Amino acid sequence: MSLKPIDLTGGKSVYCFNQHQMDQARRLFTEDSDSGKKIRDMVATLEKEFTRNEQATLAFTLIEHLNETSEF
Repeated sequence: MSLKPIDLTGGKSVYCFNQHQMDQARRLFTEDSDSGKKIRDMVATLEKEFTRNEQATLAFTLIEHLNETSEF
């Protein structure tokens, strides 16, 4: 049974990421550090074990959770 992918391109914008935030996330992901390795390992596991829809759901849920629990 094949599930229809969730359309991630439509609808009202909810969160905005600026280029600096994306650059910093990419830098942390690629850098030779314990954090970079941990993130790359987790992404590899998620890509292996989660469908694309599950990955998207997790990403959106994490961002929402971080936004709701922000100390700023």
